Amino acid sequence: MALQKLRSPKIRRLSVVDQVSDSIKQSLLDQVWKEGDKLPSEGELAEYYGVNRLSVRMALQKLSTLGLIETRVGEGSFVAHFSVQPIFSELAPLYDNKEGRRDVEQLRNLLEGECTNIAIISSTEEDRQKLKDRLDEYNRLEAIYNDDIENQQKLHDVVQADFAFHYEIICMSHNKLYMDIYMMVQQLISSHIRHLIYTRVHRRKAAGLSLGSVDTMTEASHEAIYQSIINGDVEAARSVREQILGIVPAHGLDYFEDYVDPKDIHP
Repeated sequence: MALQKLRSPKIRRLSVVDQVSDSIKQSLLDQVWKEGDKLPSEGELAEYYGVNRLSVRMALQKLSTLGLIETRVGEGSFVAHFSVQPIFSELAPLYDNKEGRRDVEQLRNLLEGECTNIAIISSTEEDRQKLKDRLDEYNRLEAIYNDDIENQQKLHDVVQADFAFHYEIICMSHNKLYMDIYMMVQQLISSHIRHLIYTRVHRRKAAGLSLGSVDTMTEASHEAIYQSIINGDVEAARSVREQILGIVPAHGLDYFEDYVDPKDIHP
């Protein structure tokens, strides 16, 4: 029979709840209502769509689950600030292993590499000053952490400063999509940074080397990234980035000639 050749044997009917939900969602995308705005009441929406209030309530609950709106008891429903960042935050533990960190490393290399190249070509003086400010803050907090490497709060602070420095490079691209993607996976990137900082500083300690400021003792430094952008040196930026991210082992961070067993080169 000819009907047997059809791929889909059934046509699914879209429920009333889904239709109402999709219509309100499209209105949000069209910015009929903006962040913080109060939506019409359930009764008003039911009358507008020609459906019962239960269908409207279920549609609003669906949108609330998606994080598009928030419902306040006794007040109504309001347009929420939407972000997928909490979703990626929940996924972060799944990437807290060697294979997962490699995936995050590759994502960072892709985004940070592209944005560094854009920054080299088209960054403004204001952009570069902001990056310098981030660099100075990172160096300050890194020095504080290096004096007390078991202090979890100080580790958290330097991780945040490290993320802020790299995010500033993303911002120098002036590409909103790149910025949004980087912030979406902030928790994944911060976990990757935390692993690198913690592993490397303890490796240096085990090697019997002075912790001090790592940036003054190795070519794989945030200072070197900043200088490569200022100097317009794409190749230097690539080399430093690959070492900072751990793609290429960095002397003074991942290996120390005779200080550490070769099997411990990689985190």
